[in-house]
Amino acid sequence: MKPRKGYDYVIIGSGFGGAFAAYNLARAGKEVLIVERGIWPMRDESCWDENILHLSNPPLYRGQTPALVDQKKGSFEEDWPNDTVGGMSTFYGAAAFRMREEDFQGAPLPDSPLRNRETVWPYGYEDLAPYYEEAERLQGVAGIRGEDITDPPRKEDFPQPPPEALSPPSRKIWDASEKMGLHPFHIPLAINFSGHCGISKCVLCSTCDHYLCKIEAKNDLTVHVIPEALKAGAHLLSGTRAVRINFSGKKAVSVDIIDQQSFEKFNVKARTVVLAGGALATPHLLLASGADEYALNGPLIGRYLMRHINGVVSGVFPFKTNPDRVFHKQVAVPDFYFGDPEKKKGPRGCWGIIQDIHTPGRGVIKENVPRGIKNVAAFMSGFLVNLLCIAEDVPQRENRVYIDWSNRDRYGMPALKIYHRYAGRDLQARKALYRESRRILRKAGALITVTMPIVTFSHAFGTCRFGQDTSSTVLDPDCQVRGIGNLYVLDGSFMPSGGSVNPSLTIAANALKISEKLARE
Repeated sequence: MKPRKGYDYVIIGSGFGGAFAAYNLARAGKEVLIVERGIWPMRDESCWDENILHLSNPPLYRGQTPALVDQKKGSFEEDWPNDTVGGMSTFYGAAAFRMREEDFQGAPLPDSPLRNRETVWPYGYEDLAPYYEEAERLQGVAGIRGEDITDPPRKEDFPQPPPEALSPPSRKIWDASEKMGLHPFHIPLAINFSGHCGISKCVLCSTCDHYLCKIEAKNDLTVHVIPEALKAGAHLLSGTRAVRINFSGKKAVSVDIIDQQSFEKFNVKARTVVLAGGALATPHLLLASGADEYALNGPLIGRYLMRHINGVVSGVFPFKTNPDRVFHKQVAVPDFYFGDPEKKKGPRGCWGIIQDIHTPGRGVIKENVPRGIKNVAAFMSGFLVNLLCIAEDVPQRENRVYIDWSNRDRYGMPALKIYHRYAGRDLQARKALYRESRRILRKAGALITVTMPIVTFSHAFGTCRFGQDTSSTVLDPDCQVRGIGNLYVLDGSFMPSGGSVNPSLTIAANALKISEKLARE
């Protein structure tokens, strides 16, 4: 499909921000074009094949160009995205959490129970609650109301219940947590467990996190939301890259796009441009387009990159923990979200959440452990139970996305470069969650435990943060770029802080909130 010359809204990116905004705007009768550099996912055996998805050279959905990441010793490593229609929703583990009420008060301060008022949100949980509810309905989220002791108030039950039975690994975590006086609960998941909230009923396989769903039981955005937006009249160009936003005066007037296969170029006029490519790609495009020269706080574009400080604690058991290889991402432990319940252990302030998580495939484990233990590690994969620790990382100005014009990709865009270091407080919070996770796993029967930090940008946010303060934010409270009248950012870039839960549902809810207002204009 070739694009028309102009649209009311050109939305760049079809992830949680772009898809939910397109849904609202198209249903309001607006002419909407979604520009997506990823391709439509194929629903075949490749969905559940770790070699095709992760280990082949290149993996099936690997993007066209990498980011260059400095996160360790001042040297750059290539970080390749998976590019699909639906953004990261096709590969994600479907966790759909609401941020807690306190999270909207800003990021934690080092060595303090207080919050950083510079990162307070311009609205509170109660303002986003109805949009959380709508996002959960659209994605058919499964959960149990009132089970999570830290969950904020909700008016309605979840659209569907989770599976009645816990898998063996999840049952071990649940029972051990209860014996320790903790309060395990079912992770809210955008998966069609009931058969009534999606295309196909989940068969409870063990390939969900980091895999596509062959039968479309995982309610990613190509299963829900995007199809509804297209039915309402939105258009979507896949395999197409936005390479420049063009400005005239204080307005964005058009977007230059290029077909990634044919290299055919188009210029598409837009009454309003919505950026939703993610917290890395959005500032990349803004900077490559020279938006920092037009925006009121242009030097802040790309700054304050956050990505949570995540890690996995694996417990090794004296028997196979999941012999039938069934779904086992079911349980979370919230007791340490706001720190030590007894106020005896540090760091002060909030820590984060602990979640049950799938064991990676043998091939992936073998690929990612040091030489000399690859075969042993692959063999031991069947004896593991894993806990994911998610802690909030504090925003730091020096953590950023920036561009390098001396190094261009095949489409003429400058290289995307990333600088990121965790603060001392971040490391302390993750260490505290590691400690509590080890206790749970040992109580469940683990002989030994091993920790592994997660260094991906799957939870990236914060690079174009919004707020009331006109001097310290890129976006106003309506997510409009300050100084540019018709340019909005609706992906995770807008978030001034991120709590300690998966950000997808918050991005979706905010996109519904902002696009509802845009649709009335």
